[in-house]
Parts: sequence; C-alpha cells; structure tokens
Amino acid sequence: MPERPVRLVVPLAPGGSQDVLGRLLAQAVSGPLGQQVVVENRAGAGGVLAAETVARAAPDGLTIFLSTAGQLTIAKAIGRRLPYDPIEDFTPILWLADSPVALLAAPGLPVRTALELLRYAKAAREPLPYASTGIGTNTHLIMKDLSAREGLRVEHVPYRGAAAAFNDLQAGRIALMFVSVPSVLAVAPGQFKLLALASRERFPALPEVPTLVEAGVADFEASIWTALSAPAPLPEPVRARLATAFNEALHSELVTSRLDVLGAVPNGADGAAFGAMLRQDLERWTRVVAPLNLNLD
Repeated sequence: MPERPVRLVVPLAPGGSQDVLGRLLAQAVSGPLGQQVVVENRAGAGGVLAAETVARAAPDGLTIFLSTAGQLTIAKAIGRRLPYDPIEDFTPILWLADSPVALLAAPGLPVRTALELLRYAKAAREPLPYASTGIGTNTHLIMKDLSAREGLRVEHVPYRGAAAAFNDLQAGRIALMFVSVPSVLAVAPGQFKLLALASRERFPALPEVPTLVEAGVADFEASIWTALSAPAPLPEPVRARLATAFNEALHSELVTSRLDVLGAVPNGADGAAFGAMLRQDLERWTRVVAPLNLNLD
C-alpha cells in the first residue's frame, strides 16, 4: 500500500450523521493506519457518482468508500442503471455501524403501541397514508416489506426528506412512517408517537422503546447500515490492514463517544460478513421492489 494519503469517498453531502461518522473515523484511523485519511464528499445522483469514482479507482488501498445501501443494494434493487456492479466491482472491508429505523405514528392516531398500530392498520376501512423520504428509499421499502408481511392497509406518500413529512405527521395528514433514529433524535418530543424500532435489540439512547420483534413481528429487522469498501480486486494484505485499522478506530473513544448522538451502534463485522450481508440485502430489497413496478431512470 503506497505511503500517500488515503481518500475516503463519502456519497453524501457534509453534515449528516453518516458523513460525521466518516469524518470521525478518518480522524481516528490516521494513527492505527499510519497514513492520513482525507474525506471527499461526492453526493451527486444519490451517491452513484461516488460509487463509480471508487469502482474505477486503482485497487491499491488509497481510495476507499463509505458505502451505504443507497449506492449498492437498494440502487440495484430498484432498477437504476448503474455504471458499476455493486457486488463484483467492490471489495468489502468492514461493516462499520448500523442506525436503527423508528416506527412513528401521528399524535392523534388512536394507538399506544406498535402492536395496536399493526392491528389498527390491518382493520382500517381506508388505507392509512404513510410517509417516506422518497420513492425507492429505505424508508419506503421498509414499510412496503412490513405491510406485505403483516397485511397492512397503507398508502405511500413520498416526501423529499424527513422535515416536511414530520410536519404532516404532527398535523395528522400522515398516519405513520419509518424514519432513521438520527432524524428522531433531532426532533422535539411530542410531535409524534415513537412506537418501536426495527432493530434486533433496543437502542442504548432510547432504552424505553421496544423493538418490532418484541411487538410480535418475528425476525423483522431493518437498519441503515454504513460500511467500508474498496475497488476490486483489492490485495488481501491491503484489505486486512485497512480492516484492522478502521476496526480499531471504530472502537476508539473519539468515535464511540459520539455514536449515540449519531443514532448508530458499532458493528465491526469483517469483510466476509459484510459481503454476505450485501447479498442478503440485495435479495431482500429486490423481492420487496418486484411488485412495485418502479422506474426511476
């Protein structure tokens, strides 16, 4: 691995929780890696430009990718014409972190728990409107997956981000929605009912909020994951060096002290586990998207 600064390409605009995580990791990893890591934000086309930049870079360890489902699994599942193969053109290095998604209901909806909401949505005379942060986004597909599994009577209303959706949820124009935990933490309490998280375990910063599994939805999990990839084929010694250094950075005080605020929990699974998750994630969202007839290109 050449002794030059490493470029960490982030497929998001500066300031969001995943961007902040990338910047913290870049700062914390310089010591363990022995090289400076410089963050480069490339947010165009939903991060596809960033992914293409990495896929076409030399596989020497000097260009790495803060990857998310938006550029890899969901992008392919919804049928976007990608200038790269999300599986074959990248080397999975490390599964960094997960941010659970929260199930919210409007303040005036006559439910107190996730179980009551599911029963209410199954028996609704008219479909309940639910918000997402856009067609084909994870918040759209997670609700589609849940509604298909549970037989919910719901209707999709896409928004361009969470802020407008929160306003309509508070006003009762929207009945329910999934949204990331960082978005929940940024909104004042009382504007919605926080019913459950779609995570395997309860989130440390919200210990009173149960999971959907606890509400009786067996094995239903969904999170917004963040991971580290590089161009393929990355030599194994380089992959191992990057994985070791970034795993150490992930568990450093600098990073762990901020994870709750960022709405994330560390993962640290190796490249093999991350690669296996990618394939499972792609299969899941491809199955969910199949009946939707999406055409986003």
